[in-house]
Amino acid sequence: MFASTVAVGTCKPSLVSFATISAAVGAVPSGSTVEVCPGTYPEQVTIAQPLTLKGISSGNAGQAVITVPGSGLVEVTSGSGTLIAPLVHVTAGPVNISDITVDGTGNNVTDTPWLVGILYDDGSSGIVNEITARNLCCAGGATGVWAENNSSPLSVTIENSSFHDINDSAVITEGSGGALLATVKGNTVLGGFAQFQLLSDSSSLTANVGNGGSFIGIYSQGSSTGSNTVSGNAVNAPIGLYMGGGVTATSNKITNATTAGINDLGGGATYKSNTITKAGVGIEFNCNATIPTVTGNTINDATTGLDNVPSSFSGSNNFDNVGTLRTDGCGFKPTPHAPSGPMRAPAHQ
Repeated sequence: MFASTVAVGTCKPSLVSFATISAAVGAVPSGSTVEVCPGTYPEQVTIAQPLTLKGISSGNAGQAVITVPGSGLVEVTSGSGTLIAPLVHVTAGPVNISDITVDGTGNNVTDTPWLVGILYDDGSSGIVNEITARNLCCAGGATGVWAENNSSPLSVTIENSSFHDINDSAVITEGSGGALLATVKGNTVLGGFAQFQLLSDSSSLTANVGNGGSFIGIYSQGSSTGSNTVSGNAVNAPIGLYMGGGVTATSNKITNATTAGINDLGGGATYKSNTITKAGVGIEFNCNATIPTVTGNTINDATTGLDNVPSSFSGSNNFDNVGTLRTDGCGFKPTPHAPSGPMRAPAHQ
């Protein structure tokens, strides 16, 4: 069978139409396009073949919403062994999803499982563009888009999307050894515990905007040989960047970092040309044995510029209105341990 374009709903009478998204994605040939008419679709969708799923406008309406079915969400075990309850579960690729809202209102998920808007499971790939993920909360953990891969390299791009009213994170990526090539760019986030969690190597997080209400803006924890890049993001959180492994963080704008603008977890990171404004500590070194490269950063309006800095560190940075430029004392401070796996909020209300 040849790829085709079909509709979900009745707004495109010229196309073959289906009543549900699940029926459409299960019936079309590989490579097809499924256009979703405006409306609310209470269903859990599994996409097991390459295709494009996109919401469309009709008349004066322009929002296609996937929400929790009356029977609740079924939990799956992802390729990494994580228990997840997804509204949309992608198991193939490429699968491209755009102009869709995923809404977790009324979910039945509690305790251990993660509640996820869109799950790109092990072995899948594709592009998420201009989606909205909202009302994902009150479970053991919740995130808008979760992408993971642990086998041959595959790519997932998450871009130009809106995330809000989510307990834990807008985006979580997982994958070691460069198996997941994740690109996260141009997204806007309101609230959350750790807004972005980049737990994959060879991935990038660029030009995203994180607004208030979170505890950590961006958490990146690749391997020491990884090549994650975090650049050009705007972050507003008590801990702006929480970084470990071989990450390179450049030209980020970090504000209201009451704990630390950048908190280094060790592993040989590079922090260059970042702007940190209104902070408790500009950059926290944590006396790590592997000293990060820290140069060309501007720290303005901070109690301490560089904290717990090994005596052998040398780097040129700019300080404006900073009470104490640098503190040492590393002989008395233990090296911190990075979290293992994705972080969850301490408690869900």
